[in-house]
Amino acid sequence: MENIMMLPASYCVMNEEEMTYTSGGANIVQAAAAVFIPFYGWFAGVAGVRDYRKSHPKDWTSTGPDALTRYMDKSVANAFYGLGCTFWTVSSCFTGVGLLINALVIFS
Repeated sequence: MENIMMLPASYCVMNEEEMTYTSGGANIVQAAAAVFIPFYGWFAGVAGVRDYRKSHPKDWTSTGPDALTRYMDKSVANAFYGLGCTFWTVSSCFTGVGLLINALVIFS
């Protein structure tokens, strides 16, 4: 008896990283919220850095900026979303407390 798995002709195997690039991005409401609502932009930015660090534990600091650039190049909404999240995350680092909170969230 053979164990054979039959798949449709259009079946394509993708790993988790490839799914990130094909499963869309931000819509215009998310982009506007990231730009105009500081807490949302900050939290989305810090959570995004944390998630990327967890999925790329060895090289997250060297490959992260390139991944952000590729994400922002996909659409105008992604560009505004990325800029909003980056702005609020970086600007929160200028206070000592903000830098500490960001570090605690990113390394949690």
